[in-house]
Amino acid sequence: MKNTSSNSNLMTDHLVDISTTLSARDNRKDSNYLINTLGIQSYGTIIFGRNQSNQANFIRVPSNASPGYVKQLLVRRCDNKRPSLVISVTGSLLKVAKTTGKDFIEEFFYLILAFSSLKDVWIITGGVNTSITKLIGEIIRTNPDPSRPIHLIGIAPWGCISGVEQLDVHGTNVIYAKSLSNENNETPLEPNHTQFIFIDDGTKYQYGGETEFRTQFEKSISNSVPVVLLVIDGGRETIKKVHESVMKNKIPVVLLKGTGGCCDLFAKCYHLYNEHRPRPRTLNDANLNPLLISERNEEIKGKLRARLQTVYDEYNLHLLGDLDEELDYFQLIYECIDSRMIFLNFIDFKAHNHVERDVDLAILQALLNATNSNEANVEQKLEQLNLALEWNRVDIVKSFIMKTDRDWMKIDLNELFYKALARNQSSFVQLFLDHDFIMNDSFQNPNKLLSLYQNENYLFKHNFDDPLRTIYKDIIQPLIGDFFEVDAMFSPHEISFTETIDRPSSNNRESNGHEINTIDVEKELFLWSVLTGKQELALLFWARGKNKVCAALTATLLYKSKARKEKDLRYNEWANQFESLAVQILDKFYRLHPSECTKAIIREIPQFGNVTWLHLAVMAEAKLFIAQRAVQNVLSSIWYGYIDHRVGHLNIIFSTLMLWYSGFLPYHSEMVEINDKIRFNKDSVNTSSFIRHDVSRLAYMVDKSKDNVQCKLMEDEPNEEQEFTDTYSVATSIKIKSSFNQYCSNVSKFIDAPYVNFLYNLYSHILFLMLFSYVILCDFFPLYDFKSNTCIIGLEDIRYANSTNTSESERYSLQKRSRPSTTELILIFWMITLFFEEIRQIIGMELKTIRGKIVGYLSIFWNKLDVLSVILFFIALFLRFYPLDHCFCAARIIFAIDLSIWYIRTLDIFSAVKKLGPKLVMIGEMVHDLKFYMIMLTVFILAFAVPAYSLMYGVEKFSWHMPRSILNMAYWEIFGELTVLDEIERDYDISGYVVFILLIAYMTMSSVLLINLLIAMFSNTFDRLQADTDCIWKFQHYSLVCYHLTRPTLPPPLIIFSHIWRVILYFCSHYFDIHWFHEKYIQHKNKAKFRIVTDARMTRNIEAIEDAVGNEVYYFFSKIDRKQMDFPTDFDEERIYSPQEIVITKIKTLENRVRAIQNQQDDMFEYFECLMNGIKKIGGDEIEMPKRTRTDSELLGMLFNSERY
Repeated sequence: MKNTSSNSNLMTDHLVDISTTLSARDNRKDSNYLINTLGIQSYGTIIFGRNQSNQANFIRVPSNASPGYVKQLLVRRCDNKRPSLVISVTGSLLKVAKTTGKDFIEEFFYLILAFSSLKDVWIITGGVNTSITKLIGEIIRTNPDPSRPIHLIGIAPWGCISGVEQLDVHGTNVIYAKSLSNENNETPLEPNHTQFIFIDDGTKYQYGGETEFRTQFEKSISNSVPVVLLVIDGGRETIKKVHESVMKNKIPVVLLKGTGGCCDLFAKCYHLYNEHRPRPRTLNDANLNPLLISERNEEIKGKLRARLQTVYDEYNLHLLGDLDEELDYFQLIYECIDSRMIFLNFIDFKAHNHVERDVDLAILQALLNATNSNEANVEQKLEQLNLALEWNRVDIVKSFIMKTDRDWMKIDLNELFYKALARNQSSFVQLFLDHDFIMNDSFQNPNKLLSLYQNENYLFKHNFDDPLRTIYKDIIQPLIGDFFEVDAMFSPHEISFTETIDRPSSNNRESNGHEINTIDVEKELFLWSVLTGKQELALLFWARGKNKVCAALTATLLYKSKARKEKDLRYNEWANQFESLAVQILDKFYRLHPSECTKAIIREIPQFGNVTWLHLAVMAEAKLFIAQRAVQNVLSSIWYGYIDHRVGHLNIIFSTLMLWYSGFLPYHSEMVEINDKIRFNKDSVNTSSFIRHDVSRLAYMVDKSKDNVQCKLMEDEPNEEQEFTDTYSVATSIKIKSSFNQYCSNVSKFIDAPYVNFLYNLYSHILFLMLFSYVILCDFFPLYDFKSNTCIIGLEDIRYANSTNTSESERYSLQKRSRPSTTELILIFWMITLFFEEIRQIIGMELKTIRGKIVGYLSIFWNKLDVLSVILFFIALFLRFYPLDHCFCAARIIFAIDLSIWYIRTLDIFSAVKKLGPKLVMIGEMVHDLKFYMIMLTVFILAFAVPAYSLMYGVEKFSWHMPRSILNMAYWEIFGELTVLDEIERDYDISGYVVFILLIAYMTMSSVLLINLLIAMFSNTFDRLQADTDCIWKFQHYSLVCYHLTRPTLPPPLIIFSHIWRVILYFCSHYFDIHWFHEKYIQHKNKAKFRIVTDARMTRNIEAIEDAVGNEVYYFFSKIDRKQMDFPTDFDEERIYSPQEIVITKIKTLENRVRAIQNQQDDMFEYFECLMNGIKKIGGDEIEMPKRTRTDSELLGMLFNSERY
């Protein structure tokens, strides 16, 4: 006891107040009551010497202690968390290790680790450091998930513990060390346990007293918690243990067949019993005399006993003693099999390569069989569901737990659904939803949704009264962007887009079906799944929600934002999946209903912050979506403004030069032309109004749509230049006869068209370059006397400055002028207007903060170039007026560099040309390749030039011209200027030979190796981008359209008048509150926001079509595309595709080809129809037209239109 006292004194800092732990079940029971009731003789905490981080609480109770109170004590020590599963392990590994060696140990290792995937699991063992218990302890020590600790509880006899005298303490810590003397039946404790229960029955060195308590303890737990007995090998005591568990406690047992001993004996008897047991075939056989049944059973028992007696030597068990023995072990086995067969479950160890694949199924089936023997109540069903959820075995739920719809009606699935969400168990979520689980009831309280984000470690900066607003403000909007209007989702009267102009009434808005007081649970859980990286759940909720295209594009944007932020390539993979879904829906939507699809592309969606498909796709850089024909038709309509597309490029260019002619061109009544290409009748005319123009389409637009398709017969690609035919000229001559007001309106529409704006800015830029070039070449003189005749800066050699060979042109360029020339003043004014235009572009950015506007502006390469060129110009302008010779020379040099940048800026104009636009992208990628090439080339240049220069010219006085000379000597050798060879051709000194060898090596590496490497890099970049050329240009087309749609009407330098007009509008609308100016200001502000607001009927039609098409797309996606998700992808290594994946890829490729053929077939039908209409017009109505059979898509389109009208 002295040792105990000293140990306790050493550990005073780590004392555990066990009295607090031993609190009563409620406030009326204190720790003293529990201690007295249990008869606890000693308790404390064991600290094992080898690893002091391993600590285990222990209690010492008499053999007659109440198991219920012991269970209550353990629950309190586990933070009042009741276990989800209790597994009692019994048996031995001695014989198994001899026969199977490492095989079983490895399999058993995985078996125990399978339990670590569960939460709050108790494993009960013998507690002492022998065979099976020791192996379990070592496995628990290597638990891969410390956040889910496994509670290992040992129940051992007090009298058989080595060094037990150390544990005779009351509420103190004990450093445990096993006794050095090896006395009879003394065994040390296993150090990886978390709890110990010592049974003191007054005996010494005798086992068996703890067995009865352990049986009663497991029975007490089984009343409220699932308990399973896991048996490995085992002897006579194990048979008794199995019999008591099955017959008395009704605890299911799992036996590992193939481990020998008790397990193999039970398995053999089970097999023989099923072999000899008679199976009733008729009703008479089933209703035999009980006496006859008893005789038959005795006969079977005798046969089994005889068979087992002959084979027991095979197992070497010696268990089946003579009939005169006091305990007949065969009788115990037979009773279990005959009366409680359903409680016995076997895992064939030898028949499986991995035990852990079957242990969860066996344990679950054991529990289910035990509870299903009688009618399971609701609590038992919940326990079973919880256990299946822990192991993620949805197949068990379908097959064994919830067999009928009545079972689902009794269970409250709220907690299980929430747990399945948090654990990303999409199969369980799908199962619950398939059985009519109502999510709206579960998430009526938004705080529950907020808790889902908090569980994923999301922090919230704001504390709004509405948790949803907090989520959107702090998490979603920063990832999507400021264009996402959070306020529009919660208050329909706080929408900043059009304020009060051209908006439907509030009643109409409320009639759209967008209820703001209810939570769209599918949408909110979809966004939560995307933000937390739960792709399976995101796809599930996306399929169940509305606005599938908008949701898919939102997911694409969120995933790409998270990929840039977290550098995780999985997000890009998932973003591509959602983009593909959006593209497929758009493609099918446009085939069936082009009119409704066009509206849907530019329709603002309040549920997603008043965004549109088009804007979301651009922000998400969804190039495939933007490249679709439906989107490109919308962009082409916006690009031409109100000008009829049939006019052709030449007529528009001529009209820009002769503006008076533009008034006679044909125009549309709306910016975005909506044509239903399936039907050519009056029913296809669009009746909804756009935001900026509430004018119905005129009747002649129907005929115009026919002519538009007819003209496509004469062009290779849609929207390319086409000339007027004589027939078209006659048709359009009627439109020329318009009133003066209509003429002025036509001219105004012509000037406002983005295409026309592009042409005028192109003319302006060409004139600007011509003016700048003229000034720098012919009209740039100093404003003060020049002291020297040359303009050379920083030369150390004075002979250059005083050279008498100065040319006449150089002396002329340095003559003094009294003031800047007129052309130079025009250039300065022109540059000032360009500077104001750049300021306007920054202010006009949609971002809210100044910093955000500047960052967004500078994120575009051409804007960076504009800023650099403007800054260089004004720096040169300042130096130009500073009265120093060197300043004027510096100004001229900077002006020259600035002019070079403005010429390069001209490349941006090529983005409007389909053949040249993608080449800009290729140039950018090739410049990126060139950077790495130049690094390698610089190394080789220096490796040759510096040594060769030193050998050829010896030691020279340092000068800043020397690096240029060295570079000049080596660089031009690459291009065939072999000046070094000429100099060393007849130099036969040793230095000449060395330079000659260096030159050979340098030319071989640079001209042969590096040049070909550069060509290969460029070829690879070209081939990689050439396949996406069309897609790249179409994506650039949006940026071009948007840029010229927001740009002022007048080009520089006349653009200054547009700036002045906008300033007047701003002050008059904000400070003078003049209604007319306010309307004009709103129109200017929303000029680039091409979107529409649909009424309730159109909204329902669009969403109905979108849902129908989306469901079809998701069905095929789940059947084909998602098969690829079953294969793990390693993004860091080159992926090896399996045969199944190759087949799936070929199927998808074949589908794409069939879809392309289908497109061509539809276009061919349209062409033929238009051709027949044209022939009919020429030949008259007497020509007989063949009746065309309607396709399925047309029939479906007629169905939806009949519902609409």
